[in-house]
Amino acid sequence: MSPLYDPGKSLVVTGGGTGGHVIPAIEIARAHQRLSSSPVLYVGTPGSLEERLAARANLPFAAVRAGGVVGKSLLGKLAGGASILQGVGGAIRMLRRFRPGLVVGTGGYVQVPVIVAAGLLRIPALLVEPNRVAGLANKVLAPFVSRVVYGWERGGGIPLAPDVRGPEPDANRFERMPLRLLIMGGSQGARMLNERLPEVVALAVRRLEGRPVEIIHQCGERWLDATKNRYQQLGLAARVEGFLPEISKLFREQSLVIARAGAMTVAEITASGTPAIYIPFPHSAGGHQQENAREVERTGGGWCWEESSLMEKENRGQELAGLLSAGTYLYERGQKAWEHSPGISASEWLTRQ
Repeated sequence: MSPLYDPGKSLVVTGGGTGGHVIPAIEIARAHQRLSSSPVLYVGTPGSLEERLAARANLPFAAVRAGGVVGKSLLGKLAGGASILQGVGGAIRMLRRFRPGLVVGTGGYVQVPVIVAAGLLRIPALLVEPNRVAGLANKVLAPFVSRVVYGWERGGGIPLAPDVRGPEPDANRFERMPLRLLIMGGSQGARMLNERLPEVVALAVRRLEGRPVEIIHQCGERWLDATKNRYQQLGLAARVEGFLPEISKLFREQSLVIARAGAMTVAEITASGTPAIYIPFPHSAGGHQQENAREVERTGGGWCWEESSLMEKENRGQELAGLLSAGTYLYERGQKAWEHSPGISASEWLTRQ
């Protein structure tokens, strides 16, 4: 397989809409800056999450138009299609000016006009597919690219910041006190986890017979007050935050994590050597979160709980208490997570292409 990435040439990255698309694009762009003196450009939609995060990362940014079509009314689909066509024209002009050696798409609608433009201009392009189930945009765009890189396949990988994947876990982490439990529902939080998990955790803590548990719960800004009140009503001390910007640095300090199962979340948690209970979002496109969580469970790095099972509070509380009290078992699961993690440093990922 001939290499596509040439550090002697400029690079365009594109992807947006969610953190799972934006963060890999930013890490790939940063990796290029470490490996090369040639310029990099992030292409996204105007006024978007990717524009804000690219600015925070001091990455040059260019905007193109793009719109969604899935789940839209007929008029919405027509408007989204027209926006994409308009974006292709803008992307062609931008790529002609910037003259990249490679275009990398990490997901979301914004990559559609950029990848199509690269195909029309015969510029090498590749797509990142971090989930176990390929997204619609990547399926549609596959004919326009030189390669699709699957995160869970040998030779693939999900690109991460260089400090996320640490050394293999230390057994002492899972024996020390207090036990450390991190709950997160993604950058925007997850309402069902916020409502149901505090009581499950409270039941588990009572079963631990006084063994201290340090709880951090990232709930999303809009549910901050309600989640804090929930823990207070249960008489349970917890650090409740709307958003934790450096959350990946916390993973290597935890005994156990409870989280959704987006690809980036799974890659970061497993790369840190931390076992986790994954609760997939039941309406994720194509059931991709379910597939991500089941793959980690299959390889021994964690457990998959269905969201509906949180209604069985006593059972889940008992199971959680059993896990938190079994330090050796948690260590073994953390080791498996680390060994089978799809997460690799973005620099290594880029030089593989």
